Amino acid sequence: MQCPKCKTENTEQVVYCVRCHTPLKYTCPACKHVQLQGGQCEKCGVDFAKYAAMLIFQAQEASQQKRKRAGWRPPIWVHIVFFPFPAIIQLVLYLVRKARSR
Repeated sequence: MQCPKCKTENTEQVVYCVRCHTPLKYTCPACKHVQLQGGQCEKCGVDFAKYAAMLIFQAQEASQQKRKRAGWRPPIWVHIVFFPFPAIIQLVLYLVRKARSR
C-alpha cells in the first residue's frame, strides 16, 4: 500500500504511514467498516465530521444536565475564606476551658 502523501510503500497491516504518519485506513465510528478514504463511510454512509460533532454535542448536553442536577455550589473563595473559622472557634473554646480549669 502506497502512502498518498509521501509515496512511501507500507505493508497492508499498518493503519498509519511509517514515514509521515498519515492515516492509510479509516474506520467508520458507527459501523466499524475499514476503508481507504475518509470523509464518508462507504458501507453505511455516515459522514465522519458530522458524527464527531454529534458526539461532542451529546457530551456537552450530558455535562450540562449533570451540572443542573448538582445544583448550586459556592465558589472556591468562599471555602478558602471560611475554612479557618471552625478551627478558630475550637481553639477559643479550648483556651476558655483551660483557663477555667486553673
